[in-house]
Amino acid sequence: MDETFIYHKRRYSMKRFICVLLIALLCVGFAACSKKPSNTEPASGATSDSVSSADPQAEATQGSDASSSAVSSAAGSNAAAKQYKTVKEYLETPQVKSEVDASVEKNTNDTMSMSVYADGDDTLVYDYAFKQTYGESEVPALKASLDDSLEKNASTFQDVVTSLGSYISVESPKVKVIYRNGDESVITERTYE
Repeated sequence: MDETFIYHKRRYSMKRFICVLLIALLCVGFAACSKKPSNTEPASGATSDSVSSADPQAEATQGSDASSSAVSSAAGSNAAAKQYKTVKEYLETPQVKSEVDASVEKNTNDTMSMSVYADGDDTLVYDYAFKQTYGESEVPALKASLDDSLEKNASTFQDVVTSLGSYISVESPKVKVIYRNGDESVITERTYE
């Protein structure tokens, strides 16, 4: 009876994990296919704080495409080229900040949170944190699934890199995606250049 209970408990946990992962991938797909707003020209000279979620723990998978869509749509419709010196300056513009804040709020839920911020002058970071801490036995399967998702969605993040390059005066902008466990340890990360 004990072995059967443990088997079913593990099976339930794995099903739950797969469902969460599929939901995250679905969000990424919706974000990648979403229609870009026609009037998203950021104002120059903004002095807002950079974007981050209040909770450092987040489920990184769900929000990756939605947040990348918000940043790329804001960049993609901007008429003035190379008007920002750094990624941070770009993220602090009112229009971009508003779109990223909305995306962060939309993609923060009971299972994960996310934050979007600049790392140095040239790197835009999507930082996702699961609220649940997955055990050592679950992390390898989770990492493999997340790595697969990052690979499948590489073109979405490459599009963001291209958009950033059009509006930011850094030689080689980058997008970094980080997935964290509930204890804030990094499960996986990838940088797109």
